[in-house]
Amino acid sequence: MKKICTFFGLLISMCLLLNIGFSSLSVKGAAAGNTEQTSDSNFTNLIVFARFADENEFVNDIYQGVSVREIIDNSYNTAYYSVGDYYRNASSDKLRMNSLYLFDNGGSLQLKHERGYYAGYSADNPIGYKTSGEKAYRMYELRTDWSDAINKAIQNGNPITNYNGSKTYSYEDLDKNRDGKIDSITVIYKNTTQNIVINRSDPLWNYKDYADYVEINLGDGRMLQSQYYVQVINNYSTLYMANNDQKPIVSLKSPIHEMGHIFGLLDLYNSSNQTPVYFMSAMANAISPVPQGLSIKEKEALGWTDHSTLKTITEPGKYKVKLSGTATGTDDCIGYKAGIPELNRTLYLEYRNFSTDGSKYDKSEKQLTNSETSNIKSGLVCYLAQPDIRFPSNLNGKPGNWALEVMGGTQSTKSDAALGLNDSLQVTDKLKVTVTAIEGDVLTFQIEGEMEQHVHSGGQATCTKKAVCEECREEYGEIDPTCHLNLQRRGFKEPTQEETGYTGDLVCTDCNAIVEAGEIIDKLPVTPPDGKPEPEIPPVSPGNPPVMLEGDKAEVSKNPDNNSGAVFRSSAPLANLIEVKVDENVLVKDKDYTAHSGSTIITLLPSFLAGLSEGAHNIAIVSTTGTATAGFSVISDPAPAPPAPVPPASAPVPPASGNTNAAGSSTDTVADPVSETASTAGSANVSGNSSLPDTAQMKKDSSGTDIKSPQCGEKNCFTLLLEDFIEILKKVLIFLGFSSKI
Repeated sequence: MKKICTFFGLLISMCLLLNIGFSSLSVKGAAAGNTEQTSDSNFTNLIVFARFADENEFVNDIYQGVSVREIIDNSYNTAYYSVGDYYRNASSDKLRMNSLYLFDNGGSLQLKHERGYYAGYSADNPIGYKTSGEKAYRMYELRTDWSDAINKAIQNGNPITNYNGSKTYSYEDLDKNRDGKIDSITVIYKNTTQNIVINRSDPLWNYKDYADYVEINLGDGRMLQSQYYVQVINNYSTLYMANNDQKPIVSLKSPIHEMGHIFGLLDLYNSSNQTPVYFMSAMANAISPVPQGLSIKEKEALGWTDHSTLKTITEPGKYKVKLSGTATGTDDCIGYKAGIPELNRTLYLEYRNFSTDGSKYDKSEKQLTNSETSNIKSGLVCYLAQPDIRFPSNLNGKPGNWALEVMGGTQSTKSDAALGLNDSLQVTDKLKVTVTAIEGDVLTFQIEGEMEQHVHSGGQATCTKKAVCEECREEYGEIDPTCHLNLQRRGFKEPTQEETGYTGDLVCTDCNAIVEAGEIIDKLPVTPPDGKPEPEIPPVSPGNPPVMLEGDKAEVSKNPDNNSGAVFRSSAPLANLIEVKVDENVLVKDKDYTAHSGSTIITLLPSFLAGLSEGAHNIAIVSTTGTATAGFSVISDPAPAPPAPVPPASAPVPPASGNTNAAGSSTDTVADPVSETASTAGSANVSGNSSLPDTAQMKKDSSGTDIKSPQCGEKNCFTLLLEDFIEILKKVLIFLGFSSKI
């Protein structure tokens, strides 16, 4: 259990460390306005202008004294109301979009077909498609048409720039989350006065789709590929400006709606134009030219809320909610949700202000030239959502079974659905919501009745903390004393020639428990007897591989009785050891060799050396940082001579040939007398030397003279063996100092 817990803790920290996608970047506070050069962006939208084969250049066409390219940059990047600013505001600064441009020699990209080729057939458009099959294929051709134009422009050396080409960006800036995909592409076709009819779902309709035909070579084998894109056709005959900005923009209704699809949001109207959400989301029926904000459910789906900004209600009571779009603190709650078992739905609640003093994108009067004001009631907006659906879609829904629905009101536009002061909504027979106070940006409501009881789940209990529920973020359960998520190696000690080292203990920094005890590191080899210092061990690194410090050109005996192994030492640390090879053959640890630290000491065992042929060999000590090699020679020394026989006790003991100790006795080893006499007839003696006389055939008398032993025919074999045993016993007792008269 302890090992499993440690593993998952480290995984979460990494995901958290690596996961830099836009939906996980959380910087709370009010959204800052987009700037012309968004230096802190985490999402790039690549804009390409495209004209059809029968059309002229248009990016420098002037409307109200401003070029098309600058109008588009105002609309996406720099104006008071823009696509980038809208999503920066809706996400509370979590999504920071910057739109960049790809031009072909400073202009738009030329497509290979005429505009009418991608529209339906008519008397005014004889080149249009006639069947649904032709329509589907030409929609595919349109994707490959502009994709090929982008690839060609890049191959011709056109860079990624800002709208007027004064600043250049890297192609890698198109992939902010580094997943190998361009974050988003917006294809803007030339506006036209041609008499071509475009219907919903036609190839030239404003929509979001997928095309992976754009490929950019980043070098080093890395490729950047397109994925989701949006295509739009703008109208420049009517432009809009905020009174405090004076930067003309196109209508943002379609660009903002389609960009929402890029992030995963779905349509909240259905194919019959029934709109159970209507004014309460830009993904429903957006207000033109600048749409209202997104619903709290959609913000949750995009990861733009957390446990402090969207809370779960499980008990009746009074709750305060901050105005949507104006949250400034880290704990400002902008929404609530509660499970309704009776309906099998989740109730979402948020405070929306559509008056002139409301939040930036919700207020009806945005002080825009050429725009109209919509009369929408402000207050607490209540939604019912199907549970367990992240991105709700009403496209194929119907009354009574909507994925997301605004409750209350009598108008089909939901313009009167919000609950004002003292207004109530009977959600079910058992659940009622009432607004009790509205003070500035804070609304208070009372909720009464039965709600789904919350069951804590998720999270991880550790050695010092309880698990935190993934839903409500409250602690629950018990502390797990075996789960240590934050570990540190402590007590490491380098070995020296005088003292052993220590690998250190693995310690939990939360509770200071020792999770894994360290190990002793062997002392470093002692300085050689000749007084020469140990060779300096060069640091091991990828540019400085390990070297062989000892053992090169050594001579070793293959006779197991003449050596205790051959020692080789690599400068690499023992912890980095991968394998040991002799003559390219991988050896088996503890069978062919042993390994010890200091730095890496390899000892070839005698049993392994005995199997090597005489002559030159090579050894390779392979480590993670490189390989240290050495050559050595194997020689065949004669086997050591067997020990000399011990004379009988009655014979005079010859003088010692070796050294003598202080008492004058010999310090040489004397052979075991038992090993000089065989145990049974015809068998080898105890020491394994079968050349000695067979004691069943030959004995010595007391004077040491050989006498012939009777054969088994004269005495039975048992009697002879008994006599042999008695004779051996006598000699042993005499040797041990007992009387020779035994």
